[in-house]
Amino acid sequence: MWLDMVIAAVWGLVLLVALWPTQSTAKRLLKRWEVPDPTPDQLDEGIRYLKRRRLLYPVIFAGLALAPRWAQEMGQLVVIVLAGTLLAELLALRQRRDALRVATLTPRGLFDFASKWVLGSYVVIVVAAAAYLGADRQWSQILWLALSAVAVAVIIWAAVARPASGEEVVDLALRTRSVHVSAGLGAALAGTLAAHWLGIVGILAWIAMANTTPKHVKITK
Repeated sequence: MWLDMVIAAVWGLVLLVALWPTQSTAKRLLKRWEVPDPTPDQLDEGIRYLKRRRLLYPVIFAGLALAPRWAQEMGQLVVIVLAGTLLAELLALRQRRDALRVATLTPRGLFDFASKWVLGSYVVIVVAAAAYLGADRQWSQILWLALSAVAVAVIIWAAVARPASGEEVVDLALRTRSVHVSAGLGAALAGTLAAHWLGIVGILAWIAMANTTPKHVKITK
């Protein structure tokens, strides 16, 4: 058991080194989420956002080594990324002492920056997966599906509720990414848990949701 944990942690460390955030990766991230010409401060915010997620990979890999093989390899991988996203968003709820806070005249709601299509599609896929699993009486898979839905819900809540930091355009872009990517991960996991054909639908939904760019939001000066 301990050997499996060490091996898994080493693999997580290798992945961390391979995916270590740099200014170039932060620049690609921000450009992808419609921050066209990131400034040095904006790049620092992007690097910080990525580090929160990726620093947790060795620990999550080691923890999952103890879990039973309840899903295909793709399902296990999705859980790792989803767990990293969840922990990162929870850590982001604590305001940094050195953060440059931003504020708007009215509080931002979820649908002020996230896509209704993305969230609606996620709900449809989860309900379809639950119905499929329920008809086949796969109660253990339904439990994992429910846990993943709770994780996605917490990530979305934290993405809305966490303190604002940095410039508003970056703050909103990264909040949107958290919501869209977590919904995509949840959809992929729901499909993988249900059936092969639905797993393909879930993975395609993951790709589509993770590539749905932010809504254009009027920035309040």
